Amino acid sequence: MSKAIVYENNREFQKIISDYLKSIGIDCLNPSNNEEASVMFSLEDLSIVVLGEENIEIINQISSLPMYRRREILVFLLSKSLSTMDRLSAFVYGVDCIINIKDLSNFPSIFKRTYSEYQKIYRVFKELLSK
Repeated sequence: MSKAIVYENNREFQKIISDYLKSIGIDCLNPSNNEEASVMFSLEDLSIVVLGEENIEIINQISSLPMYRRREILVFLLSKSLSTMDRLSAFVYGVDCIINIKDLSNFPSIFKRTYSEYQKIYRVFKELLSK
């Protein structure tokens, strides 16, 4: 089973995201601090990370992972100020998708769209790595 780290200080937001991910068969881990989150990056079956924007140091840690490992992890950033699906900001922050907290009720559809795009983009990359 795939694992996801949902590291958001707001417990309500964390629950919305975790409940959805669990409903589609993904095991959710909810670290309580940066050290705990850092240790979780060593999990081999980690495939999704959802972070609040207050955890920028964790985003930097994800960005420093080896490329083959980073491309196995779909990273979402929850933001109060950035626009949902803002590709330029996602590039700047080194994440795959930004979700404004005002759009959190649409998390399932945003997740599906982002996951589908991620699969299309990295399919060839993953095929080459497996050879």
